[in-house]
Amino acid sequence: MNETVNAQLSAAATLADLPYFSYQVSPETISEEVADEFQRHPELPGVLVVAGDRVIGMISKVKFFERMSQQFGRDLYLPRPIKLIPEIAAPQVLPLVLMARTPVEEAVEQALSRPPAFVYEPVVVRKGKQLVLVDMRVILIAQAQVLSKKNLFIQQQHLHTQQLLEKLKVEKERNQDYAKRLESELTRTQQMNEALEQQERSVREQAERIAQLNQRFISISQVLSQRGQKAFQETFMGVNQITRHTAEVYRLSERLKQDVEIIDQATHQIAEITRQVKHLAVQAGLIASRSGQQMAGFDFISEAINKLANQVVFANQQVEEMANHFRHHIREVVQSTASGEKIARSLLNQVEDTQQAIQELQALLDTEEATTEYEAMPTAAVA
Repeated sequence: MNETVNAQLSAAATLADLPYFSYQVSPETISEEVADEFQRHPELPGVLVVAGDRVIGMISKVKFFERMSQQFGRDLYLPRPIKLIPEIAAPQVLPLVLMARTPVEEAVEQALSRPPAFVYEPVVVRKGKQLVLVDMRVILIAQAQVLSKKNLFIQQQHLHTQQLLEKLKVEKERNQDYAKRLESELTRTQQMNEALEQQERSVREQAERIAQLNQRFISISQVLSQRGQKAFQETFMGVNQITRHTAEVYRLSERLKQDVEIIDQATHQIAEITRQVKHLAVQAGLIASRSGQQMAGFDFISEAINKLANQVVFANQQVEEMANHFRHHIREVVQSTASGEKIARSLLNQVEDTQQAIQELQALLDTEEATTEYEAMPTAAVA
């Protein structure tokens, strides 16, 4: 028998944690023996009447003495077996039998659900194979302790909840601050993403321009290559032609030199003939003044003059022939010079075309560099 209620009951206490009484009798036990036991142990809440492991009935001490206090009760029931007492033989309400693992609050709820006259009757508790009695007063005290524990726990939980709410409030404010920062970061990230997208678009556009420019470079390079090859070929051909014409000019110059030498010789001959003619003329004059003396000398002079005249005619013919050669050679030189001038002009045109193509390429490069610098300004500003 355990009579003391444990003051350290937890909020989840069961009937197994409560004091109990194991007073049991058989159905044949004389009621007077039970009365004596109640007298000796006033703390007993009642008695169990069992046969083997089967409960025949239960009667509380209160109901027992109420039955004995009735008229003729003691004379009628005390000397007889306890099974004859109406509360055992034909009970109005069966005893409340609960398992030991039943929580205290549930046991109180079931006990208070009994009829008012039986609310405070002891509760039969099955602990394994053992049957014991638990006083309803003990169960109520245990419920009070459990409720006190629960109230204390609730207060602690409430205090803890308040603390948690305070912490939650602080965390909420912190989270709001974080949310604001996160929103700011998201906005900044979005702006950076937009800037990156704009830069990506700009890079793609620049890549497209570069691809187009490369294509144009290839086309211009092909044109320049074709023009350059053609210009070089024509230049080589022109140089060869100029070389040939130069050689021709040298050849003509040599021939002119020779003709000039011949002319010089003819000129010397004419000068010599002229001197001799003058001399003969002087002699002829002298002879003429002496015409009356000797005529034979005049004939000799006349013959000499005729020879000189023939020589002058021949020299003049040679000079005229040289002049004709000069005119012919001069025409050849003029034609060679004109051909060289034409070739030079053709080379000059080719060089000008090449220079114009190079200028177009340079202008295209300058335009592309200016466009690239202009487009790079917003990107640098964003960065």
